[in-house]
Amino acid sequence: SARLDQPMKDERGGYPCILQANSKNAKLLPPGTIRKSRHFPLHFFLTYLHSYSYSPNHSKMMPSLLAAAAGAVVVVLSGASMLNMFDTFSLAQNHNNNKLLSSSPDVTTRAASWKSIDEAMHELQTMSRRDLVALYLDCEQPNIDDLTATSEQTEENWVYDGYLLSNGRILTTITNFITNKLFGRGLKWMGKTYFSSNSSIFIGKNRFGLEQNAEQKSIKGISDVLLDRTFDYYIGKSALCSGSSLINRYSPHYSRWSPMSLIWRGMVDELRVIPLSVDAECNVVSTDQTHTQRESKKRAVLLLGMGYFTWSGGAWNSAPFCLVAKQEK
Repeated sequence: SARLDQPMKDERGGYPCILQANSKNAKLLPPGTIRKSRHFPLHFFLTYLHSYSYSPNHSKMMPSLLAAAAGAVVVVLSGASMLNMFDTFSLAQNHNNNKLLSSSPDVTTRAASWKSIDEAMHELQTMSRRDLVALYLDCEQPNIDDLTATSEQTEENWVYDGYLLSNGRILTTITNFITNKLFGRGLKWMGKTYFSSNSSIFIGKNRFGLEQNAEQKSIKGISDVLLDRTFDYYIGKSALCSGSSLINRYSPHYSRWSPMSLIWRGMVDELRVIPLSVDAECNVVSTDQTHTQRESKKRAVLLLGMGYFTWSGGAWNSAPFCLVAKQEK
């Protein structure tokens, strides 16, 4: 009988047997044994890997298997990015040509019916990426002065809470990882802060949540938010359409020679206003045959953004997010 601490060799000189440890009496399962179980696919996969890892003749194939798996991941992510880029390009082209795809819902009319911030946020978080891009193209640019819609000001900072939205079934997870683990250095992204300025250059920073213990939370004056990842902001031409947007550009604040800085230098955010009033009520809309007029008193309470890297598909491969003006409780 075989000892549990001495795996059995097969005729090829390898050790293809594995331990079955899901019962009180552990047993060795010889190669080719198929145990009927709801975990059969995982069991079979582990058996296969164990066999090759113990076999001198086949252990050299492990790097090839890992390379094949990595290649498959790259193919899937590239395919998802290409689909997003094609979708964005087709929507932008039809928008610039004043055409509406019959398959695309009237998201602008849908947004105009939102009665509160809570309703708007619920709808935005359930919308597909395609609808979010279509809504962004129909939104208007904010004025710099409109950023004062937020009532929470600290040293003339205009504070916005941030929320990531759908970027497709596959890329949403990747976007969350990049934003919270890489961009935030392990801290959750919380939004943005825009600093007022008397000069021609306006500066902003991203907000990241800090974990605090009970004692720190009880002490007033200790902030639970870290301001990092500086950017310049201005009103400029959108890369998605012929209109203008609020542009957040990171390149002026990163070195040209640092390896990690090369990644973040290419980061750009574009933002436009979803027309809600400062009191979270929809703006009055009057429509005739030629145009739609919206009241714009302090309207930048809800911003829809598209974030992208210039080196990774640019604006066509952008990830949607939104900013909500932070209000004092």
